[in-house]
Amino acid sequence: MNEEEFWNDYLALTGLSAPFANSLRYKLGPIIEKLPVIRSKRSFDVHCFETLQHHTLLSGFTERLLLLEFKSRATGKIDVNEWRAVLCEELEIEKLFEERIVENIRERGMNYQKSVAIHAGSAKNLKRKLASNYEVKTVCLEHYWKSPLEVLKTLFALKGADNVSDNTIRLCVRQHLGYLNYILLHDNVDSSHNVWVKEFKPHKIPKLASKMRKSNGGI
Repeated sequence: MNEEEFWNDYLALTGLSAPFANSLRYKLGPIIEKLPVIRSKRSFDVHCFETLQHHTLLSGFTERLLLLEFKSRATGKIDVNEWRAVLCEELEIEKLFEERIVENIRERGMNYQKSVAIHAGSAKNLKRKLASNYEVKTVCLEHYWKSPLEVLKTLFALKGADNVSDNTIRLCVRQHLGYLNYILLHDNVDSSHNVWVKEFKPHKIPKLASKMRKSNGGI
Protein backbone atom coordinates (compact mmCIF):
# COMPACT_ATOMS: atom_id res chain seq x y z
CA MET A 1 0.00 0.00 0.00
CA ASN A 2 1.10 3.58 -0.48
CA GLU A 3 1.58 6.02 2.39
CA GLU A 4 -1.88 7.62 2.09
CA GLU A 5 -3.56 4.20 2.29
CA PHE A 6 -1.41 3.35 5.30
CA TRP A 7 -2.52 6.41 7.27
CA ASN A 8 -6.15 6.08 6.18
CA ASP A 9 -6.12 2.53 7.54
CA TYR A 10 -4.51 3.78 10.75
CA LEU A 11 -7.33 6.32 11.23
CA ALA A 12 -9.96 3.66 10.49
CA LEU A 13 -8.44 1.13 12.92
CA THR A 14 -7.90 3.56 15.80
CA GLY A 15 -10.85 5.90 15.30
CA LEU A 16 -8.51 8.81 16.05
CA SER A 17 -8.84 12.32 14.70
CA ALA A 18 -6.74 13.48 11.75
CA PRO A 19 -4.65 16.00 13.78
CA PHE A 20 -3.42 13.22 16.09
CA ALA A 21 -2.52 11.02 13.13
CA ASN A 22 -0.79 13.93 11.40
CA SER A 23 1.35 14.52 14.48
CA LEU A 24 2.40 10.87 14.50
CA ARG A 25 2.93 10.96 10.75
CA TYR A 26 5.29 13.91 11.14
CA LYS A 27 7.37 11.98 13.68
CA LEU A 28 7.44 8.69 11.79
CA GLY A 29 7.72 10.15 8.29
CA PRO A 30 11.53 10.07 8.04
CA ILE A 31 11.64 6.45 9.26
CA ILE A 32 8.93 5.25 6.87
CA GLU A 33 10.67 6.97 3.95
CA LYS A 34 14.04 5.46 4.85
CA LEU A 35 12.95 1.86 5.39
CA PRO A 36 12.56 0.94 1.68
CA VAL A 37 16.04 2.37 0.98
CA ILE A 38 17.60 0.25 3.74
CA ARG A 39 15.61 -2.82 2.71
CA SER A 40 16.98 -2.58 -0.83
CA LYS A 41 20.44 -3.22 0.67
CA ARG A 42 19.62 -5.87 3.25
CA SER A 43 16.69 -8.05 4.31
CA PHE A 44 14.94 -7.48 7.62
CA ASP A 45 11.52 -7.66 9.26
CA VAL A 46 9.64 -4.74 10.81
CA HIS A 47 7.39 -5.08 13.86
CA CYS A 48 5.48 -2.53 15.92
CA PHE A 49 5.79 -3.16 19.66
CA GLU A 50 3.07 -0.68 20.61
CA THR A 51 -0.64 -1.45 20.31
CA LEU A 52 -3.58 0.35 18.71
CA GLN A 53 -5.18 0.56 22.17
CA HIS A 54 -2.07 2.37 23.40
CA HIS A 55 -2.46 5.06 20.73
CA THR A 56 -6.19 5.39 21.28
CA LEU A 57 -5.93 5.89 25.04
CA LEU A 58 -3.02 8.32 24.81
CA SER A 59 -4.90 10.45 22.28
CA GLY A 60 -7.63 10.84 24.91
CA PHE A 61 -5.08 12.31 27.32
CA THR A 62 -3.82 14.61 24.58
CA GLU A 63 -7.32 16.00 24.12
CA ARG A 64 -7.73 16.51 27.89
CA LEU A 65 -4.41 18.35 28.05
CA LEU A 66 -5.50 20.55 25.14
CA LEU A 67 -8.62 21.49 27.10
CA LEU A 68 -6.52 22.32 30.16
CA GLU A 69 -4.21 24.44 28.03
CA PHE A 70 -7.19 26.35 26.63
CA LYS A 71 -8.69 26.78 30.11
CA SER A 72 -5.39 28.11 31.49
CA ARG A 73 -5.05 30.56 28.61
CA ALA A 74 -8.67 31.73 28.82
CA THR A 75 -8.76 32.21 32.59
CA GLY A 76 -5.13 33.08 33.24
CA LYS A 77 -5.18 30.53 36.06
CA ILE A 78 -3.51 27.14 36.43
CA ASP A 79 -5.57 24.51 38.24
CA VAL A 80 -2.77 22.40 39.72
CA ASN A 81 -5.12 19.64 40.87
CA GLU A 82 -6.54 19.14 37.38
CA TRP A 83 -3.09 19.04 35.77
CA ARG A 84 -1.83 16.64 38.43
CA ALA A 85 -4.84 14.33 38.00
CA VAL A 86 -4.54 14.08 34.20
CA LEU A 87 -0.76 13.59 34.24
CA CYS A 88 -1.06 11.01 37.01
CA GLU A 89 -3.63 8.99 35.01
CA GLU A 90 -1.49 9.22 31.89
CA LEU A 91 1.55 8.00 33.84
CA GLU A 92 -0.33 4.94 35.10
CA ILE A 93 -1.44 4.08 31.56
CA GLU A 94 2.13 4.52 30.30
CA LYS A 95 3.40 2.13 32.99
CA LEU A 96 0.82 -0.48 31.99
CA PHE A 97 1.69 -0.26 28.30
CA GLU A 98 5.41 -0.23 29.02
CA GLU A 99 5.02 -3.76 30.36
CA ARG A 100 3.23 -4.80 27.18
CA ILE A 101 5.93 -3.15 25.06
CA VAL A 102 8.63 -5.14 26.90
CA GLU A 103 6.66 -8.36 26.42
CA ASN A 104 6.24 -7.65 22.70
CA ILE A 105 9.94 -6.94 22.21
CA ARG A 106 10.88 -10.08 24.12
CA GLU A 107 8.48 -12.20 22.06
CA ARG A 108 9.62 -10.81 18.72
CA GLY A 109 13.29 -10.63 19.66
CA MET A 110 13.49 -14.37 20.29
CA ASN A 111 13.33 -14.93 16.53
CA TYR A 112 16.42 -12.86 15.71
CA GLN A 113 20.07 -12.74 16.67
CA LYS A 114 20.12 -8.94 16.53
CA SER A 115 17.27 -6.45 16.75
CA VAL A 116 16.92 -2.67 16.82
CA ALA A 117 14.07 -0.98 18.71
CA ILE A 118 13.36 2.70 18.02
CA HIS A 119 11.81 4.27 21.12
CA ALA A 120 10.87 7.93 21.63
CA GLY A 121 10.48 7.76 25.41
CA SER A 122 12.87 7.09 28.27
CA ALA A 123 15.07 4.11 27.40
CA LYS A 124 16.28 3.59 30.98
CA ASN A 125 13.40 1.42 32.22
CA LEU A 126 13.14 -0.40 28.89
CA LYS A 127 16.82 -1.32 28.99
CA ARG A 128 16.64 -2.47 32.62
CA LYS A 129 13.69 -4.78 31.97
CA LEU A 130 15.14 -6.23 28.76
CA ALA A 131 18.63 -6.72 30.23
CA SER A 132 17.49 -9.86 32.07
CA ASN A 133 16.94 -11.60 28.71
CA TYR A 134 19.18 -9.78 26.25
CA GLU A 135 22.41 -7.90 25.91
CA VAL A 136 21.09 -4.36 25.46
CA LYS A 137 22.93 -1.31 24.17
CA THR A 138 21.34 2.15 24.21
CA VAL A 139 22.19 4.56 21.38
CA CYS A 140 20.94 8.14 21.73
CA LEU A 141 20.00 9.47 18.30
CA GLU A 142 19.90 13.10 19.39
CA HIS A 143 20.33 15.36 22.41
CA TYR A 144 17.87 18.16 22.92
CA TRP A 145 16.24 20.28 25.59
CA LYS A 146 12.95 18.79 26.71
CA SER A 147 9.90 21.01 26.36
CA PRO A 148 8.39 22.17 29.70
CA LEU A 149 5.54 19.64 29.51
CA GLU A 150 8.00 16.81 28.76
CA VAL A 151 10.02 17.90 31.79
CA LEU A 152 6.90 17.78 33.98
CA LYS A 153 5.93 14.32 32.71
CA THR A 154 9.46 13.06 33.31
CA LEU A 155 9.44 14.42 36.85
CA PHE A 156 6.17 12.59 37.50
CA ALA A 157 7.74 9.37 36.20
CA LEU A 158 10.98 9.73 38.18
CA LYS A 159 9.71 11.17 41.46
CA GLY A 160 6.07 10.03 41.56
CA ALA A 161 3.03 12.27 41.11
CA ASP A 162 2.66 13.01 44.83
CA ASN A 163 6.29 14.12 45.14
CA VAL A 164 6.11 16.89 42.54
CA SER A 165 5.26 20.18 44.25
CA ASP A 166 2.43 22.51 43.22
CA ASN A 167 4.98 25.24 42.48
CA THR A 168 6.89 22.93 40.12
CA ILE A 169 3.68 22.09 38.25
CA ARG A 170 2.79 25.79 37.97
CA LEU A 171 6.28 26.64 36.73
CA CYS A 172 6.29 23.93 34.06
CA VAL A 173 2.73 24.64 32.90
CA ARG A 174 3.41 28.38 32.72
CA GLN A 175 6.54 27.73 30.66
CA HIS A 176 4.61 25.21 28.53
CA LEU A 177 1.98 27.82 27.62
CA GLY A 178 4.79 30.10 26.48
CA TYR A 179 6.35 27.24 24.53
CA LEU A 180 3.07 26.74 22.64
CA ASN A 181 3.37 30.28 21.26
CA TYR A 182 6.49 29.18 19.39
CA ILE A 183 4.72 26.08 18.04
CA LEU A 184 1.77 28.14 16.80
CA LEU A 185 4.00 30.66 15.03
CA HIS A 186 5.94 28.08 13.00
CA ASP A 187 4.84 25.43 10.50
CA ASN A 188 7.67 23.08 11.41
CA VAL A 189 7.68 21.67 14.96
CA ASP A 190 11.43 21.03 14.96
CA SER A 191 12.32 24.53 13.80
CA SER A 192 9.95 26.08 16.35
CA HIS A 193 11.59 24.01 19.11
CA ASN A 194 15.02 25.22 18.01
CA VAL A 195 13.85 28.84 17.98
CA TRP A 196 12.42 28.37 21.49
CA VAL A 197 15.75 27.02 22.77
CA LYS A 198 17.66 29.86 21.10
CA GLU A 199 15.39 32.66 22.34
CA PHE A 200 14.12 31.28 25.64
CA LYS A 201 17.53 29.90 26.68
CA PRO A 202 16.18 27.30 29.19
CA HIS A 203 19.75 26.47 30.27
CA LYS A 204 20.07 29.97 31.74
CA ILE A 205 17.05 29.58 34.03
CA PRO A 206 18.40 27.83 37.18
CA LYS A 207 15.19 26.15 38.37
CA LEU A 208 14.06 24.98 34.94
CA ALA A 209 17.55 23.97 33.82
CA SER A 210 18.02 21.94 36.98
CA LYS A 211 14.78 20.04 36.37
CA MET A 212 15.70 19.45 32.73
CA ARG A 213 19.12 18.13 33.60
CA LYS A 214 17.59 15.76 36.15
CA SER A 215 14.94 14.56 33.72
CA ASN A 216 16.86 11.55 32.39
CA GLY A 217 19.12 13.20 29.86
CA GLY A 218 17.20 16.36 29.09
CA ILE A 219 20.21 17.82 27.30
